[in-house]
Amino acid sequence: MNKLLKRSVPVFASALLLAACGSGEKSDDKSSSKDGEAKIVTFDSKIEQEGEAIKGGELKYALVSDSPISGIFNIALYDSNPDSNVLGFTNDSIFTTDNSFHLTNDGFAQFEVNEEEKSVKVTFPKDAKWSDGEPMTIDDYIFTHEFIAHPEYPGIRYPNYVGKIEGAEAFHNGEADSISGLEKVDDQTVILKYTEMGPSIFLAGGDLLGMTIPKHIFKDIPMDKVMESDYVRKSPVDFGPYKVDSSVSGESVTVVANEYYWNGKPKVDKVIIEVVSSKNIVSEMENGNYDIAKMPEDQYDNYKDATNFKILGTEDLAYSYIGFKLGKWDNEKGEVVPDPNAKMADVKLRQAMAYAVDNDKIAEKFYQGTRHGANSLIPPVFEENNGQDGYHQDLEMANKLLDEAGYKYAKEGDEFRKDKDGKDFVINYATMAGGANDETLAQAYIQWWNEIGLDVRLTTGRPIEFNSFYDKVKADDPAIDIYSAAWGTGSDPDPSGLYGPKAQFNMTRFSSEEHTKLLEDISSNKAFDMEFRKEAYNKWQKYAHEQVFALPTLFRSSITAVNNRVKNYSIENSSIPSKFSLNKLELLDEKRAK
Repeated sequence: MNKLLKRSVPVFASALLLAACGSGEKSDDKSSSKDGEAKIVTFDSKIEQEGEAIKGGELKYALVSDSPISGIFNIALYDSNPDSNVLGFTNDSIFTTDNSFHLTNDGFAQFEVNEEEKSVKVTFPKDAKWSDGEPMTIDDYIFTHEFIAHPEYPGIRYPNYVGKIEGAEAFHNGEADSISGLEKVDDQTVILKYTEMGPSIFLAGGDLLGMTIPKHIFKDIPMDKVMESDYVRKSPVDFGPYKVDSSVSGESVTVVANEYYWNGKPKVDKVIIEVVSSKNIVSEMENGNYDIAKMPEDQYDNYKDATNFKILGTEDLAYSYIGFKLGKWDNEKGEVVPDPNAKMADVKLRQAMAYAVDNDKIAEKFYQGTRHGANSLIPPVFEENNGQDGYHQDLEMANKLLDEAGYKYAKEGDEFRKDKDGKDFVINYATMAGGANDETLAQAYIQWWNEIGLDVRLTTGRPIEFNSFYDKVKADDPAIDIYSAAWGTGSDPDPSGLYGPKAQFNMTRFSSEEHTKLLEDISSNKAFDMEFRKEAYNKWQKYAHEQVFALPTLFRSSITAVNNRVKNYSIENSSIPSKFSLNKLELLDEKRAK
């Protein structure tokens, strides 16, 4: 599942960033490093405590965000990280996964893949119920495919998950009344037939749809009304461990135990989810005001020695990046339209900007071992990351590339280069607000680009609020030429959903015949052969590196603080039901440790 992420940013001054890096001062005995690289801190991923738990209780979860909750509590419609946090309590994937993100048959639904026939049989259990007590059947799963493929669907998930099913495109284009590749067997079983099938069918977030929404709720809501429906905004019906009880717009959501939850009613009665600023979360956790919070990596040194909470961490399925705007999104055709005359269209210009910055220095100085420089658009938690060398600062190479591309100084002593026609050349750079010193980091990038003669200026003159930032980027605002952002990749490394020609998430709007072919190889039937798959990923990563339509900047750790009174909690990758499933979480005391 792809997520728009916030970048947390440093609290140091840009002068410190641009100073020469030292050898590093961290001596944490749980950190590791390679020669010449900053240390990387490692963490435990679960808490297992002894002691008798209280009955029921109320947990407070800090949703660490500098932007409000958008209030779209529907798995098929949401598109922001704050809403995703809420859905983590109220929604379940119908399939579970192991530690390597492969789907298993240990959870709610069962599946059988027939590679030769390019089909999948999905089976729901009998007597399952939605959070309102209504029966949950395979009709809901079939309806969810039709909802996402609907010609007027207002979300951003088509064609992902659904587009490769036989008849989905005809249905999406209004040429058919149903999706022919969805064959209902009985109330618990459906067979999905695909036009093409690749190894992503076995991965969470891959081609096999892992979500479902209630047909009895949404079948009668017109698509042009669905986004504002109370069933999306106020009183969603779902089948996760908790259900929404009440909310304060943008600020908080209270969820209560779902008595119909398929894996058993949660042991904690109520969870209050409140938005907390990244600037305040350290003191809030130290004061015992919350039980669980995802913590900002740039403040790790400020809370690593806390005594009233424990720190969990994993390699995050995410990366920060700098995107270059290279076209527009055609909403009518549902595809990317590259612009050969876009300001950032010259690949040598993009490469020069990549060589100008020093992400290794940012990681070392600002993130205290919790982030490191990125080499690829595929995080290293996936074995598909090919280990290629990323961009490292080389100002001589950057200047050489700009000279070759025709971006030259009009006369000796000029501060900035002109464009290829000898005119003033200004690059508008958008970055989001989201941390203690977001503008400082933006100015550091700008200073590096200034050093190679590029006049880069902040769009609006300052970092932009999270939701407004993504609204502008998604709308292809002409005031944005480049932008800094972050992606949560989901558990399938296939990059088609982020960078494919028909992916709305492809916000750089880059597309080419060669690029599309490389993406198709990754998700093709031939990729069931592991050697072909490995080489397909390798070729795509090399091409993405050369074209640098998106420059990966940092890989990150996901850090979570958990109050000492919490029992049985985990952030590990596996979602197989266990003592660490969310409904098994318990509290050891009525009061939080302070």
